[in-house]
Formats: sequence, C-alpha cells, structure tokens
Amino acid sequence: TTEIYTLSLHDALPIYAARDSFGVKPLFYSLIDNDIIISSEIKAILKLKGEAIVDSEGLKELIGMGPSHSIGKTIYKGIYELPPGAYLKYQDGKYEIVKYYTLPTYKLNISYDEAKNKVRELLLDAIKRQMISDVDVATFLSGGLDSSIISTIVAKNKKSLDCYTIDYEDNEKDFKPNEFERSRDYDYALLVSNDIKANLHRVLIDNDTLINNLKRAVICKDGPGMTDIDSSMIYIAEEISKKYKVALSGECADELFGGYSWFYTKAKEKNTFPWIRNLKDRENLLNEKWKRKLNISEYVKNEYLMSLNETPISNLDNQLEIKDRQMTYLNIRYFMTNLLDRKDRMTMGANPPLEARVPFCDKKLVEFLYNLPFKYKYRFKTEKKILRDAFSGYVNDSVINRKKSPYPKSNSKEYEKRVKELLKEVLKDKNSILYELFDIDKINSLIESNEELSTPWYGQLMRKTAFFAYLYQIDYWYREYNIRIED
Repeated sequence: TTEIYTLSLHDALPIYAARDSFGVKPLFYSLIDNDIIISSEIKAILKLKGEAIVDSEGLKELIGMGPSHSIGKTIYKGIYELPPGAYLKYQDGKYEIVKYYTLPTYKLNISYDEAKNKVRELLLDAIKRQMISDVDVATFLSGGLDSSIISTIVAKNKKSLDCYTIDYEDNEKDFKPNEFERSRDYDYALLVSNDIKANLHRVLIDNDTLINNLKRAVICKDGPGMTDIDSSMIYIAEEISKKYKVALSGECADELFGGYSWFYTKAKEKNTFPWIRNLKDRENLLNEKWKRKLNISEYVKNEYLMSLNETPISNLDNQLEIKDRQMTYLNIRYFMTNLLDRKDRMTMGANPPLEARVPFCDKKLVEFLYNLPFKYKYRFKTEKKILRDAFSGYVNDSVINRKKSPYPKSNSKEYEKRVKELLKEVLKDKNSILYELFDIDKINSLIESNEELSTPWYGQLMRKTAFFAYLYQIDYWYREYNIRIED
C-alpha cells in the first residue's frame, strides 16, 4: 500500500509534499545522490537506499525517546519525517521545510455551559462528517468515554452498527486493577452496545498470536514499538477489515481534554516528557561506552525544552495557564502524534488494510480545545469533565462516570513468562545487538527479579514485561533490517 515518489533533482518545476496538521498520516523523505524520495513508509526508502544506518542520534531516539520519536526525526540516518503541519518544497537541487500550520491562540470569553454545548456541537459534526464514506463503517469500542460517544452517535445515524473490542487471553483471570486500569473494558463495551443496540464483537487475541505479532508490529512500524498493544491493534484491525474498510476510533481525546494523570499531578513540574519519567533508569541499563556517548538525559531534556519554547501562548500571561497550555501542546505535538502514528501503521499494516478515522482530531475541535481553559476540562477534580457533561444523557451513566482507562495491555502471566523466555533465548547469542548496547548483567538481574519497574518504561502501561518485549523487538529489528550501527 506504500506510495513512493522518486523525483530527479534536475527537474525544472517545483515539487511540493505536505502533511496534515496533526500527523494523522505519516510521511517521510530522504535524499539519495541526485534524487529526493518521499514515502508514506520508511521501508520503501530503505529499499531504495540499499542500506539501513543508525548513528548516535538514532540510538538516542531509540533508547531515549522510544517508542516515540522527536518531531521531524526517525531512528535512521538520512531519513526524516515531514513534521505535521509542514510542507516540503524542492526545486533545482534544493529543498526547504516550511511550517504552514500553527495552532492559533485566542481568548475564549465563554461560560462553562456555553463551552459544553460547543464541545458537543463540534464533536457531533466531526463524527457525522467522518461517517460519510462510499463504504460502510464500523467502530472501535473499548467501553471508555471516547469510543462510547463515537459509537453512540454513529449508531443513532445508521441502521445497524458493528462495534469491535479487544480482549486478551487470560485477562479474565489474571487482571488486577492498578492506578491506570481500574476495570476491564469488555463489561463496559457490552453495556454500551446493548444500550445502542449495536452488534458487539469481542476480539480475543491468544498469547501465541500476541507474541507472533511482536515481529509483525516491527515491520509495520519499521522499528521497535509499543509491543503487545501494537500486536493486538494489528489483530483487531484484521478482524474489522474482514468486513469493513473504514472504522472510527477514539484517539486524541485524552490529549485534548486532559485525560491523563500527568495533566493534573505534579508531572508538569518535572521538566521532562511526563510519559518518559525514567531517563536515569534507561541510561543506567546501557553499557559504559554508550552511556557516556549518548548522554540520553541531556538529549531528551533539550527536546523537551525546545517543545516548551515553541508552544503558542501569545494570549497568556498567567503562569499557571501557561503551564497548562504547554502541557496540552506537549501532548498534542508528541504523545498524540505517536499514538496516531501507531494507529495508522498497525491498521494499514493489517491484511487487508483498515482505514482508521479519528473524529477527536478534527481541526475545529482541536483549535477550540487548545484555547479552552484547563479549569473547564478538569472540573471538580474530574478529568475530561466537560466532555462527560457534554454527552451526559447520550451515553450510559456508568460510562460517563467511568474512570479513565487506557487502551488495554495483556495481563496474562503466561504471556509475561513467555516474553521473558524469548528474551533469554535472544541473550544466548553474544552477537545480539543487545550486547553491543546494554549492560547485560543488569538486564539479567531485571529478568530474574520479581520487582516491577518503579515507573512505566513509556506512557502508562509499558512496564517491565513491555520493556522486555521492546528489547526483543530491538534484536529482531536489528537482524531483520540488517542495521549498521555507525559510531
């Protein structure tokens, strides 16, 4: 499905390539000799380049920012991401990247009730417009607030609706509530589907498929990613695409409405990306050579400070409001973009491909919410309060009041055991790239320890098992892509 454009640098006419405002779809480019290559997937560029090189900056991205990445960069030397809201212009052997879109800033003199009604109006319009298609549409339904709103509105506007929810083998017996996952999705998805008279499909992924898809996820992303939640995304996408070509999904709501705990805790005072809170742990797992050479903490800190400095805040002078706006911008520009990238890569990498549409990423809605005071989003110490109130009466009260729960991961003890075994098997080979990069004694100690990581490796759910799977993916990626590490 990849489209590739190879453009000769001696062409007289100017060539333009543009990416959407928020990064819903990926786009990459690279210079090779006298040509420029533009592609929706990195693998196409690698094929034409004939080599895959990762230098020190690529390793900083892989280990410091991973599984996300800095805006405009990839882990590969000489291959770049066209940033969201930018276009590339090239002519007569020269190219430039031009930013065509910046989030607008303006004062919103609006009451809470007026804002609530505006949220409802904008989101209803976005969902209805994204339903329009020459083919029938389905929805992802987790039973969380965002997907439940989308599924409810879609169901009200079509004769019948198929909704799909993911579940993992063993989760029913091995699930234990934690600070992020307080309840299982399926019970709520069933409740919503019954309310809206939709057909709910429980997509159960077994441990064999989940593990096998760890490699498939690397191929879809062209690098290590978010491990089991990538694996399961491929699987549910393929189940949907047996019948549908388009499905609506709830991504972007948490970044825009303040759904994550780091919006209203002291995370904004930590001077780092709140979803990468363990930089010292990451650094300490490297061997001495790469620990000194990469200086990951400094690299990530600089990326963080740069993003703060580019936050559009021209209409603000209150320091608390500025911090809230900066946190929203960080989430839109980095965390949201990474989740959008994941959604596109895994769904379009399914067989057959599935187009996932994201109504919450509608431009009018994003701009309104960017300028909406945070006190409306986090009201009465309730995250996403204005979204809950906007659709109270539309969606079942149990879902309206449900605590935020992320896209689920596997809680299977058997899956955890098998991931450890996979990593142990990889470490039997002293030629593994893991020996080149990491302190293997520390990795082995982690494997043998029963203690969990003090903070997630990434985001909210990528804890120790996900970190082991990430290491396993690094080894596979290095071998499969014939990577050359450049000192």
